[in-house]
Amino acid sequence: MKLLLFLAAAAPLIAQTCSYSLAPDPAQVINVSPNGSSDSVIRVTTSDGCPWHYFTDSPSWITGPGATSTQASGSGSFTWAAAASLLSVARQAKIFVVTNNGTLTFTINQAGQVCTLALSPSSADVPVGGGAGTFQVQTNCAWSAASTQAFITVPPNTAGTLNGAVNYTVAPNLCVDPRSGVVRTQAGSPTGPIQQFQVNQDGSPDNLTIAPTTLTVSQAATDGRLTIATGGGCSWSALSDVSWIQIVGSSSGFGNGGVGYHLLANTGPQRSGNVHVGTHLFAVTQQAAPGPSMQLTGIENAASGAVGAVSPGEIVSLFGSNLGPASAIPYQLSADGRSIASSLAGVQVLFDGLPAPLTVVSAAQINAVVPYSTSGKSSTQVQVTFSSGASNTVQLPVQDATPGIFTLDQSGAGAGAILNFDNPAYSVNTVANPAARGSFVSIYCTGGGVTTPPSADGVITPGAPALVQKVSVSIGGLDAQVIYSGGAPSIVAGLTQINALVPLGVTPGNTVPVVVRIGNWQSQDRVTLAVR
Repeated sequence: MKLLLFLAAAAPLIAQTCSYSLAPDPAQVINVSPNGSSDSVIRVTTSDGCPWHYFTDSPSWITGPGATSTQASGSGSFTWAAAASLLSVARQAKIFVVTNNGTLTFTINQAGQVCTLALSPSSADVPVGGGAGTFQVQTNCAWSAASTQAFITVPPNTAGTLNGAVNYTVAPNLCVDPRSGVVRTQAGSPTGPIQQFQVNQDGSPDNLTIAPTTLTVSQAATDGRLTIATGGGCSWSALSDVSWIQIVGSSSGFGNGGVGYHLLANTGPQRSGNVHVGTHLFAVTQQAAPGPSMQLTGIENAASGAVGAVSPGEIVSLFGSNLGPASAIPYQLSADGRSIASSLAGVQVLFDGLPAPLTVVSAAQINAVVPYSTSGKSSTQVQVTFSSGASNTVQLPVQDATPGIFTLDQSGAGAGAILNFDNPAYSVNTVANPAARGSFVSIYCTGGGVTTPPSADGVITPGAPALVQKVSVSIGGLDAQVIYSGGAPSIVAGLTQINALVPLGVTPGNTVPVVVRIGNWQSQDRVTLAVR
């Protein structure tokens, strides 16, 4: 009896000894074809009651074992298979068999797939008006596609596995020149083959206009400006075909702009020449008349350079020859400091006979503020008078608003004349001093039209008269909240200040586009704001 009790007490101290044998040998690396493998067997040989379990670290492409352990006991087996690879890079998986004696690891290496890739069709010719299309992707791998040019749009995250299709949209071409771009397609990223779907799009001469197209001037030396209108980002260049028409400044540019020109004095008979802008001609006839004469050759928005209609209170630039003194004369304040003069160095600019406030005068250029009395008119007659006489008269249409945003370099394009409300307060917005999203900025422009209470010609703006026309602002393509739009306090009537909130959703950048819309009219589309 005592012996039996002793044996019973000692029984728990005797543990079962388990040994395990695996086939195949875990020490050997298993290499799998890129095309995958069918079911393979791993056998475990051990004594009855000896436990073991197995699992894998790559359940996405190894089938059979899962990421969760599967329990087993005694001799047994399990199967596994590798899926075909859709990538061009090698990958590795491990299968673990855990026994009482430790963990045995099966290492499975799968070589990268030899990816094939073809596009059908491989290119498309798109008309100037743009359009949409589809091309087929033929591959044995995973693939992705993206446009490399802004004018070709491919839906975000366009990708797939094996054969598929890519939809694309081509924006209208606003340029004279044709353009091309590609949709880049890659299979088995990151080292797989790449194919490019080529997009070729026509341009059109109708996408560029010049103004004026003809000009007749006296024999005197003349300066003026040729205005060029074309799509944003479209290139152009100007060339004179005679030596006496000289291009002043840059003879090329992008988007809407202009070319300054200088006509040498004519000492001989009447002559003609041209400035070529692409297929367009600016035809100039210079007379052989004796003595100097005044010539008004162009009128444009002082902020944007836009030509055509003017609006009440718009600050405009007038170009021509012999319009005023040889050296520029700036504005003059009245004795009480509340207004600026409408007669400066003997120069007056008349709108239907009424003198306009003047901010600067010279022989080649005058800046003036369109009188508010033009409100309600369909057109106005503009003439410059100087001590030497009167210029020709130019008739311009009148509209309620002609918004143009001032820019820091006065070119009408690039960084706008915009102040940040903070960081520091009322500082100039630049790349080095961007506005924060969710902060307010002040945008300075002209051509806002009449205000309430009404603004008076040439008056230094008291208070904050509001624009009558509805105002909206777009920053980075998003609508911005406008908290004020009207006269810029303490500055001559005609300069408009718009306070707007930079939308929180704007993508930061150094050249975020800013567009102002007043009534039915929109500012130039090439002004930018720095946003952080």
